[in-house]
Amino acid sequence: MNLTASVQIEWQVRAQPLAPGAVVARGSIARTLARRLLASDDEQLARWQGVAGPDVLIVLGEDATLPWVEGVTYLGRDERAPALWLPTTHEPCVPLPLLQRTLVQHAQGKTPLAVLRAPLAIAPLAAARPLARAKLQAWLEAGA
Repeated sequence: MNLTASVQIEWQVRAQPLAPGAVVARGSIARTLARRLLASDDEQLARWQGVAGPDVLIVLGEDATLPWVEGVTYLGRDERAPALWLPTTHEPCVPLPLLQRTLVQHAQGKTPLAVLRAPLAIAPLAAARPLARAKLQAWLEAGA
């Protein structure tokens, strides 16, 4: 799920933050996020979609419903690069259409892609599915 890019990207603070549509967490923060998600009722879980890999958890949903835990990063879409989910508060110091073309090519056309900073990683989101309590619990236990 997690494809590390061999590209170096510098980032700057966005003048206008993007509207969040996803939240991403890695490492112990991902496990904290999973526990927060498991505390939600089944109706709320069904409203979110997610993908996970070793030490990374990405949840997609409406901005007002996205969970928060300290250390997560919110992602949004920029109309200049609609195939990418980018950090809401930072933007790359390269033209977004060029970045999108490069990353989509690197990911062999599998879109949409989450672009994670520090360290840079690209995560395909096409496999996102509605969150299921049993699968989320199994992911959490496998990483414990």
